[in-house]
Amino acid sequence: MSAHLPTIDSFSIGRCPRLSFGVGARNGLAALLRDAGVSRAGIITGARSLRVSPAWRQLQAQLRDAGLEWVDFALDGEPGPAFVDQVAAELRRIEAQAVIAIGGGSSIDAGKAAAAAFHLHGPVADYLEGVGTRVPDGRSLPLYALPTTGGTGTEATRNAVLSEIGERGFKKSLRHENYAPVAAIVDPELAVGCPASVTAASGMDAITQLIESYVSTTAAPFTDALAESGLLWAGRCIERAVHDGSDIEARAGMAYAAYLSGICLANAGLGIVHGAASPAGAALTIPHGVFCGTLLGASVRFTLERLDPHNAAHAVARRKYARIGVLLSGRDRGADDDNAAALVGELARLTDAIGIPRLGCYGFGVETARAVAFATSGKSHPVELDAAAVEAMLLSRL
Repeated sequence: MSAHLPTIDSFSIGRCPRLSFGVGARNGLAALLRDAGVSRAGIITGARSLRVSPAWRQLQAQLRDAGLEWVDFALDGEPGPAFVDQVAAELRRIEAQAVIAIGGGSSIDAGKAAAAAFHLHGPVADYLEGVGTRVPDGRSLPLYALPTTGGTGTEATRNAVLSEIGERGFKKSLRHENYAPVAAIVDPELAVGCPASVTAASGMDAITQLIESYVSTTAAPFTDALAESGLLWAGRCIERAVHDGSDIEARAGMAYAAYLSGICLANAGLGIVHGAASPAGAALTIPHGVFCGTLLGASVRFTLERLDPHNAAHAVARRKYARIGVLLSGRDRGADDDNAAALVGELARLTDAIGIPRLGCYGFGVETARAVAFATSGKSHPVELDAAAVEAMLLSRL
């Protein structure tokens, strides 16, 4: 081995779904279900844009022609335990053999949780990390995930995020290796009707996940390669997808970046933005992608200010941030410091260019920022940010 090539440490990659990617990929769903012997299923979708689209009517016709019987549910907002328990009860009533989730991260998380809750004894909240005391055994109905927003990457992960809002609220995961979908059907045409605001927020969520997993303390060469590819495509496509929702090439680029972000986060972990997103989502009703997108630039700036150039791990993180600056902006400025500084500027520009709101638009104030900062986990962030730093970061985006 060449002397300058670093040693590859041990790492492992969890189970990934079977992937069908491309324009028209959704047309293969009926055949997948037929080949798997599925005749009864539950379908969970978002409550709005998909249900008035020609794609939804076409998909229903294809499933009907294939002999599938189903019950369907429309999810408005983020899923909570009560919704999942309701769906699971109906799935048991019809003796469902699979779950199909079509929509953004919330719909797919709901489908993932309902597919698991089908086999759980008692309310799903009893099995949520940090909420309940019971451990899921991994049994689940097969889940077929069709993302429509190009954002969360949950079609590639093995956890479902459920939330309740309020003083005793939470935003926690139902997690097991077996909960990854059996198939992810990523068809960029399904995102064509997605509103610009949702496209922007979900796209920034994908970029946040790619960046945080890339600089994570548990990153590996495998996830690094995927993250770099995802960031390259996201940098080229996110503004195009936001400003022209019918740009199918941009939609495909963001769908690809989002899927990779799911694999990366599932195997390399996340950082301070997602560490703050959980308590923030429990305290107030704020779209997850908006929170991540509005905080991302500040988190990178605060992190770069705290990286010690004499610390080997910090030096690696600084080089990675510099590399991200090149990938997102499409320009190499030569020196790592220049590329890292350009990343901060590019994220600030991008956040404004695609219209990501500030936290104050959702009722965030000083007291909420302090409470969220106190409850924030650093996860796998490359440098420790204490509660005071997180609070300052939040306040900078009010």
